[in-house]
Amino acid sequence: MKQDTKTLTVNLICQVEGSQRLHSLRALMLSDYGLKDLPADILKHMKSIKTLDFSRNNLTTFPEVTLKTLETLDISENNIDSIDFVKNLPNLKQLMVEGNPNIQTSHKIEAVLKCPSLMKIDGDDLDSIHRQIQHIKEKWKLQVQAKFEVLYEDRFTEDMSEEEFQKAVSEFKAIVRSDDLFASANSETEKIIIEQLVTEVAEEVHSGRHFRSDVQTPRTPRSARLSRKLSATSPKTSDSSATTPKRNKSRNHSSLLDSPTLKMPQSPISPISTPHNRKRRRDSDQGELTQKSKRDRKYSPLTWMVRKNTVVDHDLISLPSVPDYDPVYFLRCHSEGNDPSDEVTKVWRCAFEPSIEDPEKTTNMLATCGGQTVCLIDCNTGKVMKRYKDSNKYECFYTMAWTTVQLNNNRKEKTNLLAVAGQSADIKLIHPSQFVMYATLEGHRKYVSCLTFHPNHPTILFSGSNDRKIIIWDIGIPNMRDYTVLFKKLHVLQAPDTDALNLVLSMPSQTLLAGCEDSCFGWKADNINKISRDPDYQFYLPTVSSDGESNVSTERETVDGLAALKNGYVVNKCVGDDIISVWNVKDQLSNNDRAHKRKVKAHIRSVGVKPAALLHYTTQDVDYINMGTNKEMMVVGDDSGNLRLYNVNELTNRKSKSCDDIMRPSRVLEWPEIAEGPMKQFCQKEVVIVNSACVSHDGEYVACGTDNNLVCVWRQIRDSSEEEMMLD
Repeated sequence: MKQDTKTLTVNLICQVEGSQRLHSLRALMLSDYGLKDLPADILKHMKSIKTLDFSRNNLTTFPEVTLKTLETLDISENNIDSIDFVKNLPNLKQLMVEGNPNIQTSHKIEAVLKCPSLMKIDGDDLDSIHRQIQHIKEKWKLQVQAKFEVLYEDRFTEDMSEEEFQKAVSEFKAIVRSDDLFASANSETEKIIIEQLVTEVAEEVHSGRHFRSDVQTPRTPRSARLSRKLSATSPKTSDSSATTPKRNKSRNHSSLLDSPTLKMPQSPISPISTPHNRKRRRDSDQGELTQKSKRDRKYSPLTWMVRKNTVVDHDLISLPSVPDYDPVYFLRCHSEGNDPSDEVTKVWRCAFEPSIEDPEKTTNMLATCGGQTVCLIDCNTGKVMKRYKDSNKYECFYTMAWTTVQLNNNRKEKTNLLAVAGQSADIKLIHPSQFVMYATLEGHRKYVSCLTFHPNHPTILFSGSNDRKIIIWDIGIPNMRDYTVLFKKLHVLQAPDTDALNLVLSMPSQTLLAGCEDSCFGWKADNINKISRDPDYQFYLPTVSSDGESNVSTERETVDGLAALKNGYVVNKCVGDDIISVWNVKDQLSNNDRAHKRKVKAHIRSVGVKPAALLHYTTQDVDYINMGTNKEMMVVGDDSGNLRLYNVNELTNRKSKSCDDIMRPSRVLEWPEIAEGPMKQFCQKEVVIVNSACVSHDGEYVACGTDNNLVCVWRQIRDSSEEEMMLD
């Protein structure tokens, strides 16, 4: 029968192991002995110990004693509340701590950080813990790096002694501990990682590795400047392939002529460009179901049946015209490993950078996202000016949003900020001056599909995710000296049994709209602090059927296109429909037909939308095709590489009224036919899907991103007199 004792003694060890020679002891098994204390004076003499089993006792601590030979330690089912002791066990490989009520996952992460030799905890491999550590490191590294460069980097030189180096690192750690950066760390684990990053960054600078030109991580402004100094005498290389497409005089066909030779490293095509959760319908196992024609589809009786017969071209009403455009640049700047033959990576979104002086206008700088990469492209020259590549190889960016904020230290000084997100579920905040990723917002559990900023409150960000949540954030304003920022999660909204694909704030009605996989929902957003968790409205959108009669079905529409126009109008499209609807949100809420005012749930009001205009599109079953707008024009792509341009200026200026007339596009920009040049092999694809399109505020440029990894820039064609006036 085991003796019930409180303190480990030499006599107890002798009774169990039959020897008092502690220095030669290799294993000690004292499970379930009622031990409460392990004297360090006894353990420190165990110079050869490899296995210790103190499970199922009453221990609250493990002594601070160095055991260099210990490989396995079992202290499960005790009352241990700290795991700091592992730093004294340099060769520990297995640790058992389950059954200690106060030991959490964060303690296990801390154990791995303090004892790098660990291979298993509670019998489990440490892969997931190492991933968590890497995730935390990515969150903090750029901030530590920026802080280091600004405050302390000049202290480190290649010829300093080891003693001077360690002293400088210790001083910088002391500075970080007293800094707001360290104070904002949420746990002891994050603080340990920050201190480790301080040492790593210092060692990189000390060894001369930090500003090496081939490093792919994004740089802070200072490191980018120093990098340019070091590489001033080195020739620059391009990380993107570009060419200038040309259209011939007839406008019926186009060709790409005499493009420059592409010089890019070769690497395998990315296998992760379209994760399983974000496959298009035609790529999925249910493709056969989604290829059905419109006459086989059925709609709910709540659907407004606006047309029942196939429209022919002469039935369409003409919109006001828009200028013609020439394709000027095709770029392949999102390739995995800079591989010019990569046709797998998808460019999901594009957006023009707003003008700092007037955020309602845009510059000619175009941001694009796809794969692991975010690019900033000068549409005047077709050059990729900046490029951010995420360190997470499984990241695939799906969405982005711009905002312009006033800096705290100067009310007259403003800066643009870019939010991007995708497969990893984290939202990355980027400062465009040097493409610094300065903060990561963590809150969603699945990939993020859409982002939008509040038009009147530029730090308020809305994010929609596949986890069926819409999160409202206050991203704060970064300190431009070291990029520290305080951000917070304000609210979490619930999209009923669906996930948001696009978000729009309609300001005249103060309504947040979410175009979802299953219908369209709205929230009253006049007071962000009091916004309801569940939607206030469900909008039943106009759809088109080409069959002769209406059939009852519970099938709802996937609203994969939703964008804001001026004067409270919005434009939407649904997968499979060959029309795009223009409607005024405020008018629909105030003048909705009583016949359609029923409750979907106790608190959700149903609204049947009567469109103010119907725009002819094209019949297709491809989803995730996004639209772009400015004050006067809307542009959208299709599954044939074409861009449809609609002049909506008159529609949004007139008084809203229901209209069943269907209007043809103002212009269709056809996918150019590649006749020759190095881009021929990259663009001769049977199906070119335009994922998203956008237009600059003045209509000078139209841009799009495609399914075969191309960014396409079209420029407005001007006659010679117009060009001379612009030059003057």
